[in-house]
Amino acid sequence: MITNDLLQAKYEAQRRLDEAAEHDLTRYIENAHKIALETEKKYDITFKYGSIEGQHLESQRKTA
Repeated sequence: MITNDLLQAKYEAQRRLDEAAEHDLTRYIENAHKIALETEKKYDITFKYGSIEGQHLESQRKTA
């Protein structure tokens, strides 16, 4: 497998997320999404996500 420092960091983050979710994919995704939302808030940014149809990008941030 091809690797470098950046990929190693990515794999390590994925491993930690997997362990925190106790190998449950739904919890893994929920935890990753929570981290993304916290990052948006901390750095005052908005991530863009592709739609399933691939027609447009929009924020998945829930507004209260």
